[in-house]
Amino acid sequence: MSTAKKTVKAASVIMIITLLSKVFGFLRDMALASQFGTSVSMDAYNMATVIPMILFAAVTASIATTVVPIFTEYLQKEGKQKAFDFINNLLGVVLIATVVLTFLGFIFAPYLVKFVAPAFTGEKFELTVKLTTILLPTMVLIAASNIFTGALQAMEHFTVPAMIGIPYNIIVITVAILYGSKFGITIVAYSIIIATFIQALMQLPVLYKLGYKFKLRVNFKDEGVKRVILLAMPVLMGTGIQTINVYVDRVIASFLPDGSIAALNYANRLNMFALGIFSTAIATVIYPVLSKHSVADDKEGFLKSLNFAVSGILYVLIPVSVGAMVLRVPIIKVLFERGAFDERSTYLTSIALFYFAIGMTAYGLRDVLSRSFYSMKDTKTPMINGAMAVLLNIALNLILVRYLKLGGLALSTSIAAIFTTFLLFTSLKRKLGKIGGKYMFMSFIKAMFAAIVMGVIVHFMYNNLIVKMPSDKRIYEVIVLFITILVGAIIYSTIVLVTDKSAFSYLKKGIKFLNSKLVRN
Repeated sequence: MSTAKKTVKAASVIMIITLLSKVFGFLRDMALASQFGTSVSMDAYNMATVIPMILFAAVTASIATTVVPIFTEYLQKEGKQKAFDFINNLLGVVLIATVVLTFLGFIFAPYLVKFVAPAFTGEKFELTVKLTTILLPTMVLIAASNIFTGALQAMEHFTVPAMIGIPYNIIVITVAILYGSKFGITIVAYSIIIATFIQALMQLPVLYKLGYKFKLRVNFKDEGVKRVILLAMPVLMGTGIQTINVYVDRVIASFLPDGSIAALNYANRLNMFALGIFSTAIATVIYPVLSKHSVADDKEGFLKSLNFAVSGILYVLIPVSVGAMVLRVPIIKVLFERGAFDERSTYLTSIALFYFAIGMTAYGLRDVLSRSFYSMKDTKTPMINGAMAVLLNIALNLILVRYLKLGGLALSTSIAAIFTTFLLFTSLKRKLGKIGGKYMFMSFIKAMFAAIVMGVIVHFMYNNLIVKMPSDKRIYEVIVLFITILVGAIIYSTIVLVTDKSAFSYLKKGIKFLNSKLVRN
């Protein structure tokens, strides 16, 4: 089997597994919502999960990104044993560093919570400190897991690293449902330690089968470790900027009424779930194609592929975002409203989802446009544009939260995403000249027109149907929501087919086109 065909096959498997993982992640959120709703416990839990991320996430993410190229170089030039020696040494150095940071985190946990959530007091503050100390060790395990993942991916073993999120979510779901009501949110935090340990552990059998043997090595002067640090710096800066953004969002949210942080988290999960399903496939497939065109200096092929991807994002995500705004309340009621997640929780989450959905399409476009720069070996432009968007987001947070409260935080995020996308388009046009902007703009107009018509019809259809159904059983709400979404999809597809006959078969033709390019190269 050719390398291109193997890549396409591996990507397809990864996308399917990723979808399953996201489904289980969504079920985890449903389980937590049922047990804890938008309570003080959930606010404390969500804030406690942010603190380890602020301390370690930027480091572990940058390491995960840079392990692959260095491990691959060792593997090809010096053999498998040298490559595994590098992994063991990197593992030893990273484990020592993260263990030290974890112990420091234990000591300064109250100060960290006060820094991240200055408005938390009393029971809410104490619970957040307790959960933070429980969750801090997970970063040691995540760092090890990321290193194992990098080694496996460098040796073209993708399935197990893609699967590790599934058992993680199953463990948390099981503990939340069986023991959440008895032991509270604390037992969920402990389950995350077990789940994270399983994530790292389940990758080891594959590594051992490939010849890996764990040997503790610690050499801070090792050339491979130095190169990881050097290569990780730009990624570290980009991730750090985003971490600051998350921190500011949570700090401001901590001043809002109880349940606001949890509602913001639930709404963001729904937003990211939709993005993960509908935009990841397009962005994943387009990246290697753009890279090949860039290496071959094929500007025409590059722009043609980019136009395919951008139009695909527009035609798919615009109706999804409009649908999410129009049907936000019934969607949240069907998915979350049970147990501790009451009508107030639905109301708070629906506000955040409405404003998050405004920027959904921009997020999808940003992923594709960022990959277009990466394919040209330009990582500086997306980082600079991202930093500018973070500054805008922080400024808008401070302004809009005064008028829209929780909605202001979500709207700020959407505006910042739209701003970033605009900057990326502008930078790309400056870099390449003509980029087919007219074609993209017409796709946007056609998709927006069809989505607005669909949204109006769906709104009146759902409201007229739901009042005729018995109100004592949730199944009728599920049926009405399903019928409404199905009719909305048919209406949207019909309008798009009339206004742009090529759009109806766009994805099929696009994937066929991209695959043919991959195989040909």
